[in-house]
Amino acid sequence: MSPERNDRRTHFEPARLLLGLSLLVIAAGFAARTAGAIDIQLRYLAGAVPAALVLTAVVSVITYALRRGRGRDSAGAGGRPAR
Repeated sequence: MSPERNDRRTHFEPARLLLGLSLLVIAAGFAARTAGAIDIQLRYLAGAVPAALVLTAVVSVITYALRRGRGRDSAGAGGRPAR
């Protein structure tokens, strides 16, 4: 792998994974409800969307805080900040 390509690597974002999986599950719930496979009230499925967004925000803030704290610890010891 060339050095230029390695510099462009992105970080793993747990919040994005969580949001994607949550919305897939919610969409599957809507599809199953429409097909008549499950009997769940629409308000529960609709209420799951904001709940997924709030949970994603919490995970994102925790991830940010952990990465920022880890960067400060490494920089304080004379090393390069962790990415």
